Amino acid sequence: MRRLRSFERLSIRTKMVIAFLSVSIVSVLLLAFYSHYYYSRAVKKDFVNISYEATNRLNYFLDYYFKEFQRSSSSLIESATIQNWLVSKEHAAGDSDDIDRELRRYVALNFPEIQNMFLISRSQEVVSIRQSFVGNNDYSSQPWSSLPLQSTKYIIPTHLADYPGSQGEGVLSIVLPIFDIQSVELIGNLVIDISLTEIHQAFSRSKLGQTGEFFILSDNDTIVYHANHYWNGLQRSQTGLAGLNLPEDQEATIQSFQGKDYLVATVISARTHWRIISIVPFEEMAGELQAATRSTLIILGLIAVFIMLIVPFLSAKFVQPILTLKNLMRQVAGGNLSVRSVSVPGMDEFQQLNRSFNIMVSRLEELFETNTTLKLKDVQSQLMQKEALIKALQNQINPHLLYNSLGIIQSMAYLEEMPMIEKMAGNLADVYRYTARFSGMEVTLREEIIHLQKYLEIIHVRFPNHFNSRLYVHEKFQTCPVVKLILQPIIENAVKYAVEPMEGKGTIIVSAYDDKNVLVVEIADNGTGMESEMLREIEEKLNRISSQDMTNYYESESLGLLNVHTRLVLKYGSGYGVHIDSFVGRGTVVSLRMPLLRDQLKA
Repeated sequence: MRRLRSFERLSIRTKMVIAFLSVSIVSVLLLAFYSHYYYSRAVKKDFVNISYEATNRLNYFLDYYFKEFQRSSSSLIESATIQNWLVSKEHAAGDSDDIDRELRRYVALNFPEIQNMFLISRSQEVVSIRQSFVGNNDYSSQPWSSLPLQSTKYIIPTHLADYPGSQGEGVLSIVLPIFDIQSVELIGNLVIDISLTEIHQAFSRSKLGQTGEFFILSDNDTIVYHANHYWNGLQRSQTGLAGLNLPEDQEATIQSFQGKDYLVATVISARTHWRIISIVPFEEMAGELQAATRSTLIILGLIAVFIMLIVPFLSAKFVQPILTLKNLMRQVAGGNLSVRSVSVPGMDEFQQLNRSFNIMVSRLEELFETNTTLKLKDVQSQLMQKEALIKALQNQINPHLLYNSLGIIQSMAYLEEMPMIEKMAGNLADVYRYTARFSGMEVTLREEIIHLQKYLEIIHVRFPNHFNSRLYVHEKFQTCPVVKLILQPIIENAVKYAVEPMEGKGTIIVSAYDDKNVLVVEIADNGTGMESEMLREIEEKLNRISSQDMTNYYESESLGLLNVHTRLVLKYGSGYGVHIDSFVGRGTVVSLRMPLLRDQLKA
């Protein structure tokens, strides 16, 4: 938050330099990011193509290499010497020498990288090439020794040849089945231990970059071949390759390994199910990417220097007119409307802004003078109008009879024992006293109802036999504030236009309810109602008063309705006041609408 405020205090010139520099840096960084991203994808794709080509070539070599062993050994395992020894149940002392010579001849004529050959009979008797020299045939440490006879070709991954006569190096074992040429029955296995010499030469001829390499993993994660021959035959978890995450499904990945980024790809052999892994440092395959990155950084530095040198000069050209206009606006804000901007010919935005500023200040000066004059006149007029209107309303409502005289009449009626006159004079005096007491603009609805009840008692005295009045105002509305003297004028109108024409045979009902946040007090009578033309004229006058138009107010005959409506509008606004519903031959309903706050309601 503090940094944001500090930035807001900077000048426009500084902000422009920061903005241009930020946009340029972000643009170059985005360019560098996308270039690095897409170039990395391209490098990865090229690596995949190159590594797949190389690993597929090596995979083909391995498949061909093992097929050659199987093909070349077919004549050996079909020879009479081998077949007779395996089929025979009893072996003579010289049979082993014959087998040894046969096996040696095969090695001499085919594969010099063969370390040893083992002929295994159904009775698990073993004859090897070097057996006649070492005089020992204990091969229990070899993985093939515990296997039953194999009916299919089987290749055992690299393991240590530690039997008598061996040199203790890692070898691959090819297990070939031998069948009786007469009965086609499995009669033995031929196990060929071969060194990794040929595989090493083939893999050494395939290169990836300067330091890229290939290695082979068996399906149980044993290292079949690696350039570091000490790892051959070991589990990968026991070597320096333990932290390498190998991709699945013959994919290629870029990963961090031993502090560097490497490209790693895998090809799975369909014959052996071994995985040939290719691994090369990313930088060796992406030398051009590093050059592009360095170029991007150099360009970024040059752009930053250019912006720091050029942008302040250019921004000054753009900012100076704004600063000048800013000073002029500050003087206008201080009340000086005589200032003007220097107009320069032209149509650019700054020149148009200067001309617009001059026009604006001129019009402001004119409007200020005109508005000041009109405002003073309007305020004076409104004050005089409202003051005169309130006095007129008070003069229309204030009684002109002396309620003191009514007090004397009440006393005389008491002395003469005339209770009806005494009661009527007392009520009339209370009514006049209430109307004459202008101590405040608002009273509670309870006070209005008490005053109204005294007035209605006078009407009941006047029409004792037939007049009927009812009050249905819930106690919860009694404490609501209302404008003083709004019910009695409406009741007086109802008596004049509804009860008197019917010789007192009428009913007046007063009720109250809430309409959302509006207090509605209704005065209903069962008189003859109003004609539509008269109702329309009264409604027009009410609407004019709601719009603050008091024209011809004093010429109205129905001053009671307009009086009450005017005071409600002046007090609460044009959304409140008097509303009339009249039905010819059935009566009239006058609704008084005033604001109602929920906390004013009595619980």
